[in-house]
Amino acid sequence: MIKLFIIRHGVAADLDHEIADESYRYLTVHGRNHCKIIADKLRELKVSPDIIISSPLVRAVQTAEIFASVLGYKNEIKTAIELIGGSPFSRFLSLIRRNSHYGNIALVGHAPDVNEYSHNLVKESSPAVKFNFKNSSVCRIDYDIQKESGKFIWFLDSEKLNLIQ
Repeated sequence: MIKLFIIRHGVAADLDHEIADESYRYLTVHGRNHCKIIADKLRELKVSPDIIISSPLVRAVQTAEIFASVLGYKNEIKTAIELIGGSPFSRFLSLIRRNSHYGNIALVGHAPDVNEYSHNLVKESSPAVKFNFKNSSVCRIDYDIQKESGKFIWFLDSEKLNLIQ
């Protein structure tokens, strides 16, 4: 059983005349501070990832770096194109399979993909669970790679700082 921690990146700067490309959007000061608050909550829950894998887009990597720092993660943050956005669920599952030798995997990505991936991981065991990942929200799903079956454990709503179980 793998513990998956699916994280949506923090609040990022809007596209404007200085940031003309989506991939260059970076975390705002508010986004950085809010990521630290959420990561502190994960530390209180004793979350300790064996690997952190992020979308290579700036805002996701910055989010992963903040979570890594607060959680005391000392290894390299990996990036995966499967987390950029728009990848089919099958590619996301391949990413998990390739890293299934880790017990605790943190994955930092984008909406709406994090909603879709989380739902698809648990739809057999918890079909009624709906996800609404606001910036910096986190979902824990325990996933059995052999059975290709996930179990919803909790969702940390970043807006209300509420743990939903």
